[in-house]
Amino acid sequence: MGTDTGPPSMDLGGITVSWLADIPSMAFAPDDLLAAGAGDPGPGADLDLTFGAYLITTGGTAVLVDAGVGDGKARSRPGWNGRASGALPAALAAAGLAPADVGAVHLTHLHADHVGWNTVRDGERWAPAFPAARYLALGDELRWAREGHERDPGFLYGSYADSVLPLIEEDRLDAVEDGHRICEGVEVRAVPGHTPGSSAVIVRGARATAVIAGDLIHHPHQFAHPLTCSRFCVDRAASARARREVLGWIADQGAVLMPAHFGWGTVGAADGGFRFRPIPR
Repeated sequence: MGTDTGPPSMDLGGITVSWLADIPSMAFAPDDLLAAGAGDPGPGADLDLTFGAYLITTGGTAVLVDAGVGDGKARSRPGWNGRASGALPAALAAAGLAPADVGAVHLTHLHADHVGWNTVRDGERWAPAFPAARYLALGDELRWAREGHERDPGFLYGSYADSVLPLIEEDRLDAVEDGHRICEGVEVRAVPGHTPGSSAVIVRGARATAVIAGDLIHHPHQFAHPLTCSRFCVDRAASARARREVLGWIADQGAVLMPAHFGWGTVGAADGGFRFRPIPR
């Protein structure tokens, strides 16, 4: 696990995954996060989510998976708008790295809370926040987001315009396909449903395997109710199917689930759904 001074981390055996928090805690009302349906928790206590990125380090290679909410971005959602936190770069520094040390940034999907630190303000333009990195996303995701932006410049809270398009204009964003290997032990897999090009990242170390799952699952409530989707899922049937398949694979493999919006842990099958066992970070 992480040290007192560094971010939470897990050594998988020759490859380490660390959690870099951008927003450590943010409350969502149940009906602002989860779609109505079987097992919906209904009104009550707010659901607590976290936002940030995962850092994968192996040898001299550093890869980020997702990029949090970001700073200085105009967003209509309270808590995301016009932030000036420096949080994610500070977490990266606590891990002993500078932005220039990051060699790749893989985006599990292009929602605003996963792309915000792609870019930072540089005078009148949005510049890549990680100057040496290639940015990666599945080709299906890039096509879907581009078409949405062409229909509506405010698509995805405006995040395509300030956090994705500047990378395309500078030829820094690559389309990859299912099965793409970012580096030794780090593989991208397509899990469409939440968005058409959503992906997960499988990290295989010598001792353990982890699945960085993006928004395949938003909240622990969905383990017992895997058919319950977020209200942000584009194709809820596909999202539910992908969630069942991936959680089942994680349970069978004894892998560690590393979701975007709550802490990591192991998964087991239980009563037609799943049971989650958190691992303290």
